[in-house]
Amino acid sequence: MLQQESEHQWLAISAFFVFIIIGAFFIKGTSHLPGIDLTENELGSDNRIMESHYIDKDNSFMLTYIDGTYEFVSMNSGIMNKLIDSNSEYDASSISHVTTLDNDSVIISSLQSDVILIDDSEMFTFETNFGDDNFSVSNIEQSSSDSQKYLLITRESGNLQSIRGINSSGLTSSNTPNNENVNWQNLIHVEEQKWLATGIYNTPATSGDQSPATPNLRPVWATILWNGGYTAPMVESLQIGGYGEYHSTIKLNHEQVIIAGTHETILFNHQNNEIENIDYSSVAAISDKCNSAWLFNNKDSKSVLRFDEDSWGVESLPHNIPIDIEASGFDGTTIYLHGIDDNGNPKVLTFDTSAVGSIESGSGFLNLAFIIVSLIMFTIMGVNVFDKFKQ
Repeated sequence: MLQQESEHQWLAISAFFVFIIIGAFFIKGTSHLPGIDLTENELGSDNRIMESHYIDKDNSFMLTYIDGTYEFVSMNSGIMNKLIDSNSEYDASSISHVTTLDNDSVIISSLQSDVILIDDSEMFTFETNFGDDNFSVSNIEQSSSDSQKYLLITRESGNLQSIRGINSSGLTSSNTPNNENVNWQNLIHVEEQKWLATGIYNTPATSGDQSPATPNLRPVWATILWNGGYTAPMVESLQIGGYGEYHSTIKLNHEQVIIAGTHETILFNHQNNEIENIDYSSVAAISDKCNSAWLFNNKDSKSVLRFDEDSWGVESLPHNIPIDIEASGFDGTTIYLHGIDDNGNPKVLTFDTSAVGSIESGSGFLNLAFIIVSLIMFTIMGVNVFDKFKQ
């Protein structure tokens, strides 16, 4: 009888250790992000995608480079339509920025006085200059609270850069009087009458901090105030970073914005002006839903930084990122990272965000199951030992 009980105990112990090994194997398998794939891009191996904007999984706009020529194309259910190519009256190589509007049309800035509006693959001129001043537009951003208001990054006479606004009444504001030695690059609307701009700060040569032959370029971001009228947009506050550049700004909710840079990341609360510095560098950043974002480092990186519901977390990748990232986009389910591999071939690295939730649930379930089964087995073994002492 004692020998039979002893055999049962050893059998239970053996089963427990087998369970530990199998459980550890499956938990380890769920510790990396799933749903990642490296493939040819949507336009084929000859097209290098320089900028991408996804409306949904079937519709997108892309700036491509092929055989020494830039083209701007649309994709509709796998069918490519060349909107701007070498035979067009517009020059795709001069495109400086592409903006997606709230009605899923896009606006193209190309350093002209007016910009191009594309709606259902039809091209129109979108007028931005309703005054007598001469300027070109390098970027345009729509207000999220009033779709008829836009803020512009402009190139003024004398090649000076500035910021203007246009409203629904056909009124173009005067230009910001002082560009603060900044080459503005990107804009985002954050709240009523407030915008956030990023760019590159050029330290004046007269400051003594740099040589005129080797200018010291530093990243900068600022809040911009504009009331929607003729009064020029004004720089409310200006923050200068250490080095590198800010490549993306992501509006998370009604209070916070992520300013992602090649050497630093900033979480800015535009309601109370709190600034949190995050020790993470990246080359691309994508928002996949409200209050959630992904930050990707460049080639050979083994992890990504994820912001979800007010918390940061580093997610491990099953393999190093195999491409130099040049463009990114999100179609509602999948994140696309376009770039060049070691052989110089255009590739796209895709992340299925729907698989992330399932793997998190699976990992949590395995961890919980492991804990519960372990507690049950330890309890049974403890009861057996206690019964032995009683006998």
